[in-house]
Amino acid sequence: MAKIVTLTTDWNNSDYYIGAVKASIISGCPDAVFVDISHNIEHFNWQQAAFVLGSVVDDFPAGTIHIIGVDSEPEGDMKVIVAKYKKQYFICTDNGTLGIIFKDEPELAVAIDVGSGNEDCVFIEKSVFAEIAKVILRGKDFRQLGEEIEDVTRYTDLAPQTTPRGLLGSIVYIDSYGNAITNISKEIFENAVGNNKFEILLNTHSYKVTQIYNSYKEVEVSEIVCLFNSLGLLEIAIHGGSAKNLLGLRNESQIRIDVMNNG
Repeated sequence: MAKIVTLTTDWNNSDYYIGAVKASIISGCPDAVFVDISHNIEHFNWQQAAFVLGSVVDDFPAGTIHIIGVDSEPEGDMKVIVAKYKKQYFICTDNGTLGIIFKDEPELAVAIDVGSGNEDCVFIEKSVFAEIAKVILRGKDFRQLGEEIEDVTRYTDLAPQTTPRGLLGSIVYIDSYGNAITNISKEIFENAVGNNKFEILLNTHSYKVTQIYNSYKEVEVSEIVCLFNSLGLLEIAIHGGSAKNLLGLRNESQIRIDVMNNG
């Protein structure tokens, strides 16, 4: 079976960092196979990194190792985490990234204290993350590297909130087409709305949508379309255009859903 290592970073493709991490791993495990998830994450935007990697995790086989190099230098008491979840391995700083990817507690998690300000933290993806990956690739027990913990850091305020009116969510990712993906899942939406009429209010209520569509082309060119994408998340798009540019949407822009009781 291939020994797959994925990389998700905010390095872009012009620097030497990607090659350095791969070379470090290959030097100890020459049969490693690399998959670049993305190197175009916004700088330090670990929430975006979590969304991008979390969107493809289920497509990888058991034993895959995921290295997340976004906002990686630990601060204060923050530690490096190596965790096993859905039979795959994840290596990153415990900054909240894994708390978004993991829907429940990991099968196993180990916290590694590398010390804030330590020289190994300057390029921690190479000096620490790559070394952890080699331990796993060689079939060794990574529990020896640190202290076992029950769960990873989670931030509940990143989830959509129920309000007296309905729901309050936010944009978590904007793709290359300018489509804005929210943190509101189809299940959460249906539980809140039921069979009632609703209004989706965008960009401080400047735009309003009252219908969910099944495809982009169900509306006229340049019109707003809201649908549930392949990830089951509410997406705001413009047929033939960019919701980001035309609606002024950004990461963390609020999305409000008001529910009108039919009774």
